[in-house]
Amino acid sequence: NRSSDLVPPVTQMAPPRLLFLLLLCILPASRAAKAPPNIVVFMADDQDVFLGGLTPMKQTQKLLMDEGATFENFFVTTPVCCPSRTSTLSGLYAHNLLDQTKGWCGNFASRENNTFALWLQQYGYQTGLFGKYYNSYGSFCNKNIHIPKGWTRWFTMCNDNRFFNNTFNDQAEMVVHGDKPEDYMTSVIGNKSVDWLTKAARMKDTEGNAVPFFAYIAPHAPHVPATPAPWYEHTLPDTKAPRTPNWGVHGADHHWVIRQQPELTDSLIQYSDELFMRRWRSLLSVDDLVASVVDVVDKAGQLNNTYFMYTSDHGYNLGQFRLPSGKFQVYDNDIRVPFLIRGPGIKPGSKMSQVTSNVDIGPTVLDLAGVKAQYEMDGKSMKPLLSEDGASVDWRDRMLIEYWGLGYVRRGPCRNGTSACPGDDALEDAPSNTYSAIRFINSTTNILYADFRPKQTSPTMSNANYTEFYNLQKDPYELHNLASESGHPEANQYREMLYEVASCKGAKCP
Repeated sequence: NRSSDLVPPVTQMAPPRLLFLLLLCILPASRAAKAPPNIVVFMADDQDVFLGGLTPMKQTQKLLMDEGATFENFFVTTPVCCPSRTSTLSGLYAHNLLDQTKGWCGNFASRENNTFALWLQQYGYQTGLFGKYYNSYGSFCNKNIHIPKGWTRWFTMCNDNRFFNNTFNDQAEMVVHGDKPEDYMTSVIGNKSVDWLTKAARMKDTEGNAVPFFAYIAPHAPHVPATPAPWYEHTLPDTKAPRTPNWGVHGADHHWVIRQQPELTDSLIQYSDELFMRRWRSLLSVDDLVASVVDVVDKAGQLNNTYFMYTSDHGYNLGQFRLPSGKFQVYDNDIRVPFLIRGPGIKPGSKMSQVTSNVDIGPTVLDLAGVKAQYEMDGKSMKPLLSEDGASVDWRDRMLIEYWGLGYVRRGPCRNGTSACPGDDALEDAPSNTYSAIRFINSTTNILYADFRPKQTSPTMSNANYTEFYNLQKDPYELHNLASESGHPEANQYREMLYEVASCKGAKCP
């Protein structure tokens, strides 16, 4: 057990005065009969499932996977950080956040004061956010520093792409951490989470009833540069990034961004392999964070009344179709992510095959808490799937995937892997890497259909100029684009299926 490696716990801080004022009048007597469940959501940053992203996280596997359920067809609706996170926090697809300019944060900043965190708080939950909120840091840090409505405890990153010398918004005060071991970002986020949960899990109202809590814990790992904690720098044997069947492959019949990729140079291969190992080593600290949180909840006697969810904002590629590192793409390595859930009534070690996604997280949290949404979300609650008869629940068989190219994005080994490296990098994104896609999965069929558009425009048939169509039952690594052949009229039915939902809202979404 490596939980002690989280780095020395910070001195516990007194709860803010607002919390005590809230608790004086919090739970009506009728609620005392059955305490609402506590809920913890862990949101990793760029963690794949396709390349074995959970492999180094032995404690998380034991605590959440073995003791809970694994959703094997869980996707993100948009494979890049900001729109994925805002969709998670709002329960809305990116197109309903007006995210059609450059695939970034849409209009979430204007609606951040009305999320499911606020509705939980209004119902009597203590709420805490720790780590990465979303990528528009200037909207809630520095001169615009504030705490969005709905959060009792607020500790969020104000910069990214580094694991030391970071700044945070700590209860609407800017704080700076340095370069000592105890300043390691994952440990700082973990210790702040544990400190708050130590008190929150023991909080009682004036009648002696437990006050429920919701924690959203979002470490930056394994995002580039994926710096491991100093005590994990040399842990795990050096291993190359997985040489999947699509690793280093020329996608000759794929979209232009993929088709134009040159062969990986030796230096890019070395960079990709080294990043793979840094990612795994950085995840050891996330693993410690998860174990420490579960331990705190257990010691408070709340383990049997707490749901834990673990997921990521999107997947990753490391050499697939000659891309040395990154996300942005429509393929499973970028859109498929882990989703684990443990809690009351969930069968340990169970596997769920239903098609689910990050827009389902908000509705699920609310449903588990018994709280009604205050606007219509695009996702669906996964709670019915968690029951003993979950396999018989009438559920969707498709998911919408959408993306607006960020622009001409080049990445290489310089500048922590976040910038162009002239002469030794790869073009990973472009305005024409704008697409809408449908992932269709049932017991006999596994399809990806995607229409690309030449620029960041609305998803209409008339705007589409390139198609990719894969049968993943026969071609799980998406090597052979069936749309490049004649004789596949079934592609038309998936195209119609796509445009039925490409601009969907609420109940009309799949």
